[in-house]
Amino acid sequence: MYKIFKRIAIVVSSVLLAACGSDNQPQPNIVQQQLQDVLVSKYAAYTSANNLPENAGALVYIHTPNGVSVATAGFSSHVNENYHFRIASNTKTFTAAAIMLLDQQKRLNIDDHVTDTIPNKAIPYLPTSPSYQIPYKSSITIKQLLSHRAGVFDVTNDPVPPSSNAVYAGKTYVEEYIYKTLGDGDHQFTFDELVGVNAVNQLSYWPPDGGYHYSNTGYSLLAVIIERVTGQSYGQFIAETFFAPMGLNATSAPWSSNERALPQPFMRGFSNTGDGYRETTEDNMSANVAEGNIISTAADLATWIRTLLTGNGPVNKSQVARMITIPPGNEQKQYALGISRYADIGYGHTGAHMGYMSLSAYNPQDNLTVVVFLPFLDFTKVDKQGEFLLGLGKEARKIAGHMEPW
Repeated sequence: MYKIFKRIAIVVSSVLLAACGSDNQPQPNIVQQQLQDVLVSKYAAYTSANNLPENAGALVYIHTPNGVSVATAGFSSHVNENYHFRIASNTKTFTAAAIMLLDQQKRLNIDDHVTDTIPNKAIPYLPTSPSYQIPYKSSITIKQLLSHRAGVFDVTNDPVPPSSNAVYAGKTYVEEYIYKTLGDGDHQFTFDELVGVNAVNQLSYWPPDGGYHYSNTGYSLLAVIIERVTGQSYGQFIAETFFAPMGLNATSAPWSSNERALPQPFMRGFSNTGDGYRETTEDNMSANVAEGNIISTAADLATWIRTLLTGNGPVNKSQVARMITIPPGNEQKQYALGISRYADIGYGHTGAHMGYMSLSAYNPQDNLTVVVFLPFLDFTKVDKQGEFLLGLGKEARKIAGHMEPW
């Protein structure tokens, strides 16, 4: 199941950006009505073709220089941009921003190897304990982790090879082994445990910079680096550094296996794994800290991605420019440092987790932000749903009058 999350990220992250701009932008009331009409029409067509549950829906939020417009469709009750949902891999933008901020503050250097000593500290970026003796460790740089070019095996998405001597050989460690085989849905995952699967089994895709391979576990390693550099937990650092100062009051980062619920108000999530949709709103997010655990709202997520990418937050414009620069070898995937480029939409990220799929993007050429949210995830049609998600983002930009290529 988790492998499909990776496929979604790869599909929706591989589209090239053809950003746009126009001085002849419709007025906000016109944009609002057109956005609502188009969303209702497209959601109805998608529902009809894909048999979505009655309680699902879609929300599109756009912030333009002329104002904010929000459209919803399909929900059985009123929802708005202040309802909570799981932003999944949009979390990686926070993790990447934290690393870039620490680089900006000279507390680390993204070109350092993970075995190097932390500036002004007597410890390396990653522990020397057995759990962190992963393949090619001394050759991996922090920047390669950010850009998914470190070759780090993705424990949450890919099954451990059958050739392994581990009891979970041939299975994904989290979903198939811990949850299904052991029946331990309340398991408290740790970075040591997840990374340790790679160390024990000596798993990797290839030597560092050998190619692009999306890796949640690579972002687990970034979280460990953040904690060792700052002396704070990952959640504490991003809350104090980003959530509070930027006014992201509806955003949180659960890490305990007991934190299964979403804050009120929230959008219920539904998943189809092949036998019909069921509600999957509550979940154990301890396996996804720093790569997919954050909860937010459309309004907060839009504020975050816009503030981050304009350089008006803690991360300065120079660092943002580095974040959105595609490294050599990632041109096809269009993935930079925790940020993707999306055709006709902008820079940002997508996310998919049980019950939820979303997109957040900002285009610096015309100062337009778009967030698209779908409170359902169809594992049997993930590519199609990903295309629908991006299609709604493109339609929103078109309605706002931003479809001329840059």
